[in-house]
Amino acid sequence: MTARGTNLPRVKKQNEALIKEIIYKYGPISRSKIAEMLSLTPPTITTNVSSLIERGLVYEFAAEDSDVEERSLGRKPIKINFIQDARYAVGVEMNPYQTAICMLDLRGNEKISMKYPPMNGGYVEEMDTLARNIDKLISESGVDPEKILGVGMGLPGFVESKVGILRESFKAEWNNKNIARDLSRRLDIPVLIENNARARAIGEEMFGKTLRPDSFAYYLISYGIACPLFVKNRMITGENASAGEAGHMVVDINGPKCETCGHNGCLEEMASERAILKKCKAAVNDGVATMLTELCPDIGELTMKDVLMAEECNDAYVVKVMEEAVMYLGVTLANIINLISPPLVIVDGYIMKVKRNRRQLLEETKKHIFGLNDQEIEIEFIDFNPLTGARGGAALAIKQFFIKE
Repeated sequence: MTARGTNLPRVKKQNEALIKEIIYKYGPISRSKIAEMLSLTPPTITTNVSSLIERGLVYEFAAEDSDVEERSLGRKPIKINFIQDARYAVGVEMNPYQTAICMLDLRGNEKISMKYPPMNGGYVEEMDTLARNIDKLISESGVDPEKILGVGMGLPGFVESKVGILRESFKAEWNNKNIARDLSRRLDIPVLIENNARARAIGEEMFGKTLRPDSFAYYLISYGIACPLFVKNRMITGENASAGEAGHMVVDINGPKCETCGHNGCLEEMASERAILKKCKAAVNDGVATMLTELCPDIGELTMKDVLMAEECNDAYVVKVMEEAVMYLGVTLANIINLISPPLVIVDGYIMKVKRNRRQLLEETKKHIFGLNDQEIEIEFIDFNPLTGARGGAALAIKQFFIKE
């Protein structure tokens, strides 16, 4: 560890970042409350807030009569909040199903978005296409380019976010490429990349409907599976940026070999969408009686939408496959809770659109939790949204390029 000294410019920058973070999380908020929460002097708060106002980033207003916080001698307290359209961020998520792109304001309101299907070209061709689509989205948004903070991009796999390199993913041609540098050069704006599950967790921290606790787990169930963790307002990434890879926890030592990690019986090979689709396709090819053949005559084109439709129609084979997958998901989640004890687990997964899957996940998890009761751990299912990952990318850009700048 390298020790860092302090100097005035650095202290000023740190103070401004802390003040912006408090306004972002708790705004509208008064100067005196910011000073109290950060243990900074009122003059320090006033100087920084004045600078933010001059730069057109925040505004102040008199609170309503119903707001009694810090009311003094009949005067209405002055509150401060961000001007939500003062800046914008572009978010991207590229996954095996699609590439989604969106532009959000500082409060996560969508300005414009687009999606396009996976490509099978080379790295340069796909990167050129992505850059063109981002440029098109920015142009069609009508937003002044000077207001755009940058791009945040979520990618499945092993991402070294500090250096912008994708080490390993489902797209072999993208492995070990400096995605952030290559995309930034094409766009001429800053770019950050992050593992898509961690980006989604940041999106929930920043844009969630309610203020999230300072520690929570984000359980993503998709083509792959991951569970990034926030502990005391910090994302746990590990020294090599591999923390949160719950999908490669071994849940059955005699299970099939994972085509991603090479180990036998990891969670991803037992319970991910990829594993579920693989089992269903194999069953149809082996002549197992299932309505999947009616829903999808070309079994090679089978989707999770078809699988969930068959499940909701009580197709015996599909119900059995889904019950086994959710069982493994619940046991793994219980192990994560037993190890970390987060007060909240957010579950993000297309398969959780089906109520019986939600109910079973809760039952399996609670069955294997040790020492906690229902009041001590909250499991919240969020609605499936194909733009959730892209929104997480935009949240990443806002957090790094705006709040922490």
